[in-house]
Amino acid sequence: MIDIYDSEAIVKIYRMLGKRCEAIDRYINNHAFYFGPSTSDYGSLDVCNNIIDLITRKNQLINLKVIVDNAIKSLSIDDKKILYIKMKYSISILELCGILELKERTAFRHIERAFYHLTEALNKSKYIEKLEKILDSEIWISDIREEVRERRMAFKCKSITV
Repeated sequence: MIDIYDSEAIVKIYRMLGKRCEAIDRYINNHAFYFGPSTSDYGSLDVCNNIIDLITRKNQLINLKVIVDNAIKSLSIDDKKILYIKMKYSISILELCGILELKERTAFRHIERAFYHLTEALNKSKYIEKLEKILDSEIWISDIREEVRERRMAFKCKSITV
């Protein structure tokens, strides 16, 4: 099951998917060009296997994007707007307040609601198992998920003690 922490992490991850896919394409091109079958130290079978692995990883990232896009399509316009801004730009809550013309606390509630609705939509998706598999398969994604979880838990602890 996807939780609200994962939803926030997915929004952060989403912002990076295009660049990751481009980097994989560049790596594949360089890998095939420099380490092709003519290289004696590196056999053509190894090159092919590495390229296949990279293409598989890229396909998973594309699938992740499609799954998230489909989940977001089912949300309200307000939720879509907030998530789109969060996915497209790395901005602070104060900057988001200015864009949405909301007070800080109201903006925070709207963001939390959007993450909650995204969590629900992802968990209702027929691709939830595939999504969980993708999220667990990439180390960089796991790192972002853990970072978001730790930050959120630290914020909760800080809020409780204040």
